[in-house]
This record gives sequence, C-alpha cells and structure tokens, in this order.
Amino acid sequence: LRLDKDGHIWTTDVGSHRVMKFNSHGKLLLSLGTGKAGAGDHEFNKPTDLAFGSHGEFFVTDGYGNTRVLKFAPSGKLLHQWGTPGKRDGEFNLPHSIVMDRQGRLLVGDRENERIQIFDQSGHWLATWPGFAPYGLAFDQSGQLYVADARANQVIRLTADGDVEKRWGRK
Repeated sequence: LRLDKDGHIWTTDVGSHRVMKFNSHGKLLLSLGTGKAGAGDHEFNKPTDLAFGSHGEFFVTDGYGNTRVLKFAPSGKLLHQWGTPGKRDGEFNLPHSIVMDRQGRLLVGDRENERIQIFDQSGHWLATWPGFAPYGLAFDQSGQLYVADARANQVIRLTADGDVEKRWGRK
C-alpha cells in the first residue's frame, strides 16, 4: 500500500497479480495485470511494491514470481523493465520493496540477497548496500531511510551512504 503525492491509493495484489490505483473514495482509476501470473509486458507474478517518480511515472517491483522492476508512464504504459535472477549487481532474489530518494535514485530491497541495490530511473545499477534483508523501505519527511528487516526483527535507520546509523527491535 502506497500513497502518491496526489493522495491516490495504490496497492499491489499478490493474489490477483495486479497493481491498482484508487482515489480517496475507493473508485478504481487504474488496474494493471491480467489477473493471472505471467512474465509478459502486461503481466505480473505477485507484485510486491511501488515507488513514484516526480513526473507521475511509477515503478513496480515484481518480486515473488518474477525478479524485475518495471517502469510505467502515468497512463500505465510500460516504458522499461530490468532485472534477472541472481546475486550479481543488477540481479535480484526477490525484489520486495522500492522507494525513490530525493536525488531521484531508486532503492530496491533485494530481500533474499540481503541487500539494497540503487539504480537510476533507467535501471542502471549505481551501488549496493549489503547487510540486511529489506522487507520494507520508507523515508521520513527529512529524507532519513528506514529498513524493516524481519529476519533480524529490527527497524534499521541508514545514513545517506547506506551505513547503519541505528537499530532497534528484537524477537
């Protein structure tokens, strides 16, 4: 569940393999996916998260069944996609979460590879921050990044360089 800058409510539905956009009254504005698992341009296989660009474009991590990130125009037209299974830079093992930082970089929580990978908006790999299993990522209003690491049973606050600044929580 994510909210965009205009207050629209977006969901990823792993059961129906869809991404949906609603207004604040619950009216469906956009639905992507065919309702069946797939790897085609208009299909998802259990999509996991969304992030938003500054011009209405949006990015979807399609992580459980596929290992990719998809970039869409505001209309829902597919613009680009990247990612294959693996452990090398630009490869994924369950891209589970995605956020965009203030510099316009995409941070993708590559959960089962226990890292965050950073990309530009065209999918070019920029950096990798290892050391945690990101189940969720979020920025606060000041731009501070938080990682929900369910494997470690912790919330982790990272510096702008991906270093651990603070951890809390326990099993």
